[in-house]
Amino acid sequence: MSSTGGIVGGVIAGIVLLIIIALLAKSIVVVHQSEGIVIESFGKFKKVLNSGLHFITPFIDSPRSFQWRVVEMNEMGRMIDKTTIHHRIDMRESVFNFLRQEVFTKDTVLLDVNALMYYRITSIYKAVYDVADLQIALSNTAQTQIKEVFGEMTFTEALISQKRINENLVREFYSLFKNWGVETLRMELLDLRPKSNIAAQMKKQMIAERERRGDFIKSEGKKMAIKLEAEGRRLEYVNLGLAKQEATKKISEGQASAKIEVAHAEALALDMLSEALQPDGVLRSEYQIAQRYLTMLSAINRNSGHKTLYLPYDLNGMMSLISNLPTSFGINSKITKIKYTAGKNIQEPLIQFNDENKSGGKQDFTELD
Repeated sequence: MSSTGGIVGGVIAGIVLLIIIALLAKSIVVVHQSEGIVIESFGKFKKVLNSGLHFITPFIDSPRSFQWRVVEMNEMGRMIDKTTIHHRIDMRESVFNFLRQEVFTKDTVLLDVNALMYYRITSIYKAVYDVADLQIALSNTAQTQIKEVFGEMTFTEALISQKRINENLVREFYSLFKNWGVETLRMELLDLRPKSNIAAQMKKQMIAERERRGDFIKSEGKKMAIKLEAEGRRLEYVNLGLAKQEATKKISEGQASAKIEVAHAEALALDMLSEALQPDGVLRSEYQIAQRYLTMLSAINRNSGHKTLYLPYDLNGMMSLISNLPTSFGINSKITKIKYTAGKNIQEPLIQFNDENKSGGKQDFTELD
């Protein structure tokens, strides 16, 4: 009997020990770093357990489950979404992959957009109690904001302004998601591409645009070439004009210098002539006039044929001039001595009044009536 009672007592003690162990297991909660657990008492929020060792009341206090979507990498290296239900809430920086969606740009181009949001849960209470389903709320709000951002810019602006798009989305999401205990850190556009039919049309448009730009560049090049050629011709004409002007100036200066030198030479010759005529008592002007008459008579005698020479009515001046010719041009004159070398002693007469020309014609000196 005593042995039977001992066995029953041992079983009861074992059961009590198991119950105690189970209660301890239920009452002890270990929370890892950067995690949080929501504790409810009979369905009412009680507290949030942060990292560390915590004790709760068994069967009265219970953790609140939380449904969330996490992004994982598969074996092919592609990101996949996985929905989990767990009472432990991760408070580290995580990635939220928004589902691919269609958006229209300002110029009505249909695009497929896939965006990633880097976030961190800052308030577990708000993430659990202030919104019915946090992941659905984030997805729907993000789709609306992405459509609004892309609707304000053209397709070309969207392609070259991804940084600005990310900054705008971060600013919009931060103000919206902070009420749900979510802090938006940054946004990344994972993929941005037009639809297949739109892409084909845009390819044709791009080719046409490039051809148009090529034609425009060619026309601009021709225009610039014509302009440069005209400018070159203008500069050529200007330089030629300047060269001609400079040449004319140099020629004029040369002619002026030559005339000055000739004038100086003539003045010197006249001075020497005056000095040579002074011993004979002949004026320089008389000598020059006589020389002109002799030149004229020589020119008349040079050509054949009958000639008529008209002389002035009053020949006194001419006769006095002719009478002085032997004095000025005679053998004993200073001019004759200057003009002839020392080996020539005979001075040929310079004027013949009854001269027959080569054809036998006679020259008449007729007095003008």
